[in-house]
Amino acid sequence: MAIKKFQNVTISGRKIYYFAFLYYYVISFLRFTTFTPVISINLLSRLSYLAVLLLLVKIYVFDELKLKKLLVYSIIILLAFISWRHTQAVDILAYTLFVLGAKGVDFRVIINYFFKIGIIMLLLTIIYSQIGVIRDSVYIRDHFSRHSLGINYPTDFAAHVCSLIFAYFYLYFKQVSWRSYLSIIVISIALYLLTQARLDVIISLLTIPVMVIAKRAYAGKALSRDIASFYWIAAPVLSYVTVISAIFYNSNNYIFQIANKLVSKRLEISHLAFNKYGISLFGKRVIEHGFGGNQGFKQFYRSGMEAGYFYIDSSFIRLAIIYGLIMLLFVIIVMTLIGMRSTGVHGYCLAGIMLLLTFNCIIEQHILDISYNPFLIALLASNVYYYNLED
Repeated sequence: MAIKKFQNVTISGRKIYYFAFLYYYVISFLRFTTFTPVISINLLSRLSYLAVLLLLVKIYVFDELKLKKLLVYSIIILLAFISWRHTQAVDILAYTLFVLGAKGVDFRVIINYFFKIGIIMLLLTIIYSQIGVIRDSVYIRDHFSRHSLGINYPTDFAAHVCSLIFAYFYLYFKQVSWRSYLSIIVISIALYLLTQARLDVIISLLTIPVMVIAKRAYAGKALSRDIASFYWIAAPVLSYVTVISAIFYNSNNYIFQIANKLVSKRLEISHLAFNKYGISLFGKRVIEHGFGGNQGFKQFYRSGMEAGYFYIDSSFIRLAIIYGLIMLLFVIIVMTLIGMRSTGVHGYCLAGIMLLLTFNCIIEQHILDISYNPFLIALLASNVYYYNLED
């Protein structure tokens, strides 16, 4: 009976994609937790290759692409492959395949998986960290305790919460009410008290005005529509400003000093990274020393906050230096196209999320991590946008 049931199961490209997403999502999530002394990062990285293989099968066997599109996809995949070999980071290849392989995939199903499974995994991680199964790394800064709650670093925990807030607004865009906004304020306050992740908390609070305007624009309010119509332009403009500011940063310039302070010295470190590694077409391996994870935690208490710290937090700068100029342009183009399409159908929800992601990319490094950002999958997926074409 069981054999007969198995024989009746049909394998489709969509099912392969959903499985690859869930499989890679869990692995990607675990990589940024303090479970890693038990489950090695190297093992998790090797396990992630299965998702890459499944996505290649989905694209080349099940998607039935026409020759012209097949050639374009193959060139993009080849460029991502070259970047992977230069950087030794499989994330760029995996994410590129998730974007290109999303043909026929229901985007709302993906975000629904991301949201519900993400909440479960995050809650379990918090519980395990509080009962002593894994470490809740506590960093003392300016007499404040910053809890990581089982995630590698307090800001990484806050970034998880931010991404789940984005997913919530996407899934329940039409049902969002003042209660939703009040909940975000409460969550943001709790997040700040636990992690002191100031910039991530600001991003989570920014979701309120951004989505209020997007929702009013969707309802046809003229002023809100005028404002929301420019959401899409944030990705190309702010990515350019971020990269140029990092390249030409001058510690003696008053404006740069203020900007550097506002982003917690990220501008200064980005400038050092450009001076040390420069920009290349396909990226390069960069040696970083952060305070996340078990080794970073030990380093923090051994040497203090400043000693030996070198980590590129900005996604735009990481893309430019680590993954290369071609992949930076690819990601910016994808973000811009999604924002433009959302604006074009007067839906505005995803345009708002692209705006928030852009702000996030200035301060956070997780743009290519599925466990933090599944939203670029929207480029080629189905059932993506909220439509309002009455006018």
